[in-house]
Amino acid sequence: MINENNFNALTERARKHKYSSMNYLDFEDCKHACILHDCSELILLQDKSKIPAMLYFATDNLQLVIDAIAQIPGELKIHFVPRELAPQLERLGFVEWAEFADFWNRNLSATAVSPEDTGTIEYLQQSECEEAVKIMQKCRLQSRGFEGGTAEWYADWLNENKIIIQRKNSKIVGLCCISIYDEGTTLWIKELAVDPAHQGMGFGKKLVEQAIIYGIQNGAVKGFLSTDLLNKNAIGLYEKYNFHSKYEDSELQMIRKGS
Repeated sequence: MINENNFNALTERARKHKYSSMNYLDFEDCKHACILHDCSELILLQDKSKIPAMLYFATDNLQLVIDAIAQIPGELKIHFVPRELAPQLERLGFVEWAEFADFWNRNLSATAVSPEDTGTIEYLQQSECEEAVKIMQKCRLQSRGFEGGTAEWYADWLNENKIIIQRKNSKIVGLCCISIYDEGTTLWIKELAVDPAHQGMGFGKKLVEQAIIYGIQNGAVKGFLSTDLLNKNAIGLYEKYNFHSKYEDSELQMIRKGS
């Protein structure tokens, strides 16, 4: 498996390539990955601990990526696929899994949300991570690319960040993973999910409002999130709170299920 020193060296080199799916990786994202190729023309990692196995690449020559993938059997998934690479991947059995676009609120404080209207913000506790997993699994693939996380992932997230929750009759029915980054200037809404049995009741709206309040109270001046372009319900909700996208910088994800 890759170690952190190797990871740091590889990602530094990856930034110099024209095409890379490694620009936003943290070591924790791929600490179980193995190095398949490591040369000046191609960096290729495979993480078999994920299902399907994840590939991470960096190159100036996309044909090298295609040639390498053609030799790898089984289920595979790739993020940050360049559009010009998609037709060749389709010939290798890949299909579009999701296409995520970034949505930005450039002025959180100008968004019409008040603490009085949103109520007291409650946060997920470490002991409740298994409950978070149950919510996310119920929502799995309700929209393209939404897979949720493990209890370990949520526990790790809580070490440095927050997860806002909504309850009904003391039971958790919705949650929103949030973080403040970029030197404290930006609110990141990482994930938002509401139990399907309680969707359409305003819990998603409340979670977005409380996330915005949290951001403002903690010094953030702008907000960021990402969602699939076909998730029209989510996009409608986010746009209501001044999160907008230019769409041209979307992230294509592709998957091959078996071979």
